[in-house]
Amino acid sequence: MTSETIFVKNESGSILVELNLLFLMLALVGGICSQSVQTFFLSYKTLLAELEIARDVRYTESILRRELSYNTAQVRLGQDINGKEQIICRKTNKNVNCYWYISNGILYRKTVKDASTGINPFSNTEIQIQDFQTARLGTDRIGILMTVRHLETGLTRKIPITVSLSNGYVAD
Repeated sequence: MTSETIFVKNESGSILVELNLLFLMLALVGGICSQSVQTFFLSYKTLLAELEIARDVRYTESILRRELSYNTAQVRLGQDINGKEQIICRKTNKNVNCYWYISNGILYRKTVKDASTGINPFSNTEIQIQDFQTARLGTDRIGILMTVRHLETGLTRKIPITVSLSNGYVAD
């Protein structure tokens, strides 16, 4: 046995140790990265729910602002027969009344013109409105406080809205 053969045997053993260390390092890095990726995907669902709530609230707020600000002559804040708050509007068109209310977590608008009635939902079915409160803020302003909940993630947000009436007033 010469010194060259001993050196070759030691070299081949060190390669095996180096490969084992490489695989160990890859496993450690993979474990650390998988935890980070898992955390990212969990926060990603919450972020998507936040964006969906913001989009739906913006849509609902724009509808309420447009209808109440420009197309309403008189607004009354009242309650339905179940004691839930609603907004009762007399439109600028003659003989047209409009009722905004919550039913089963969805915002509805009921339009009554003479004898005809139309009911339109104005909420996304994935976003549930849990609470709807109204307050008179002046003769030409009302406040609305909605509590919305994303059904898939359970994320809940309180959304305050102030609507100024351009063509009408708030009745007592």
